[in-house]
Amino acid sequence: MKHFGDEIAAFLKNASTKIEELQVQATLGKAELADKLEEIKKDTKDKINHFKWDVNSAVEEGKDVYTTLKTKMEHLQLQLALGKAETADELSEQKKKLSNAIRDVKNLIAKD
Repeated sequence: MKHFGDEIAAFLKNASTKIEELQVQATLGKAELADKLEEIKKDTKDKINHFKWDVNSAVEEGKDVYTTLKTKMEHLQLQLALGKAETADELSEQKKKLSNAIRDVKNLIAKD
């Protein structure tokens, strides 16, 4: 679990950094900023699908901690599946929800 957890934690840290970079790029036009968020969401969705498959395998072996992790990752997937932000408020709200979902998964992994 440690190697798997380290891999997820490193990935989530990288995803958090990318999301934070959106703040730095706030001078870009709204369309470019929204496109960048969509790119981050797509990359993160792909990686989460890979992690989810690993978690599903572990859940079948009866490990309770994976059930919680799977739930948190599904919530993160839900946030990643949200439609493209059209306004600054929507963009800010999506960033906040993504950051919170990533933080929840990272915190769960850190407990292990």
